[in-house]
Amino acid sequence: MKKSILAIATIAALSFNVAAANVAGDVLDYYQPERTAVQNGAVIVDLTGQGSEAIAQKLATMPRGEAEQAVIEIAINAVENNRKVAPEYVAIMERQAEIRGVPVHMLFAAIAQADWDINKGFVNAGDTASLQKAAESMNGCTTLAFAETGIVGLNNDLNIGFLQEGDTSVIKTDDTIFLATDGGHFQGMGKHTAAVLNFMGEPSGSSATVDTQNVITTDAAFAAITSSANVEEAFNKLKDYTTHVSLNFTVADDSGDYGSIEMTTNGTRIVRGEGGIAHANHTAEMRAEFLSHTPLRQANEKFVDTFAREDAGNTFISYAKERDVNGMKYILQQKPINITKYSSDFVTVESVIFDTVNGCAYVAGDNPLFSEYTQVCF
Repeated sequence: MKKSILAIATIAALSFNVAAANVAGDVLDYYQPERTAVQNGAVIVDLTGQGSEAIAQKLATMPRGEAEQAVIEIAINAVENNRKVAPEYVAIMERQAEIRGVPVHMLFAAIAQADWDINKGFVNAGDTASLQKAAESMNGCTTLAFAETGIVGLNNDLNIGFLQEGDTSVIKTDDTIFLATDGGHFQGMGKHTAAVLNFMGEPSGSSATVDTQNVITTDAAFAAITSSANVEEAFNKLKDYTTHVSLNFTVADDSGDYGSIEMTTNGTRIVRGEGGIAHANHTAEMRAEFLSHTPLRQANEKFVDTFAREDAGNTFISYAKERDVNGMKYILQQKPINITKYSSDFVTVESVIFDTVNGCAYVAGDNPLFSEYTQVCF
């Protein structure tokens, strides 16, 4: 008996030492990765009761990237469209622009640049070979929503270097809880409706251009959704608009409705599945076209498991007995939805879960295999 206890204690100690020895950037075991978290949980900025001025002041202190000319020109077109779908948010951004001393379209452009960078390989491709190369480099997140529960979740997948760029900050206001990125509204929830994003890009839909008149920026789409009373209202706000590159917003509301709002220059639509929906980096049309000439296993390798991640999420949704926050935490930790450093630097860098029924958000500022979730509620 004593030998058994000693053996268990030794194994536990060795496991701890492995976890402590590995850090972000190390190549890890595929199925049982262990390393120290870069950020455990998230930083909560509580601005409840402080009004829009406090929100603008806080956003103005956050790092903001630079945008290239093409994105700036698209953002100019987006300003008034953004105002139509999310007027209160645009007013906050205009105040932030005053504080920073720049035109407001420059703030929208900075937020739009990240997705534009991912999509550049497609935009600049001049022949079939370069288009194929761009397709093979496409990476992105997995989003899921459970029907009837008001719960929606995300694994945010980026280059592992993202973890060194600063803490994950969550802003809580009277009506919204959201992750702030480049000084703007990102993944978030309102009092009734929540949204998380995954990138699609081309070939799911062509990028916007300076001639695209109905374009809005990512942050305005988030603000429109989270200020809505339900999923249907959110979709109606967005259905006549496109984002600058093809994006998907998976949504849920506190009445149990859910869906994925796919925004492309081909049109905006809402897609629902049986009992919920999992969404990765493609539309159904893109999947069908690509798999018409490429075997599934090979296609998954080329597209960083985008089809496998979608299928794994939908399979879980179809049989999961507990479709609650713990169920969402579970599936966000499973392969292939959860990506750890193994064959590339593209990994899960944070996870987010929104429970609209109970008004709570759960945010892990690193891969949830290594990081705890921080809970924040209205």
